[in-house]
Amino acid sequence: MPTPVKALDNMSKNLTEEERQLRQQAEEGVIPDRGRESRMEKPVIMTKNAAAGRYWRKVLERMDGLVILDDLDSDALGVYCVMMARYETQCKLLSLAARQLKEAKDNPEAVADAVAKLDAVSGKMQSLERNILQYAEKLGLTPSGRVRLAQKRAQAAAQARDDPDGDLFGD
Repeated sequence: MPTPVKALDNMSKNLTEEERQLRQQAEEGVIPDRGRESRMEKPVIMTKNAAAGRYWRKVLERMDGLVILDDLDSDALGVYCVMMARYETQCKLLSLAARQLKEAKDNPEAVADAVAKLDAVSGKMQSLERNILQYAEKLGLTPSGRVRLAQKRAQAAAQARDDPDGDLFGD
């Protein structure tokens, strides 16, 4: 498995000044700074999915006043919301399978069928939970994700404070 990619600020290896500048320019090219508040638009993947729409509104409500997400994050947030809606559906299926297991206590064939359903739903739920947490981490929706983002911003602010005219001449 390859080594995870690190931002320049998180790198501990020694780079020449030229390598560091090239890396910084590359990062600036992919990290958006629009000078305005982001305009999040629901992606197509959420079309006709009321539960995903509920999660979309709830996340954006909770993040009101925070500058974490950008327009480019709309698709990732949409996928996160769709996964949350799927998880909600899987929870309902799990309850149904558990109810079927209770009702089938004297019928061995029905018990085996209900247990198989429970296993299948449980496996899908675990997979969804893992994916949901990964997306939440990347979007800054978890405590550790927010700490990671705050560290990056603090480092950027410290650099700007140390050299307030550093951006004037491009060096």
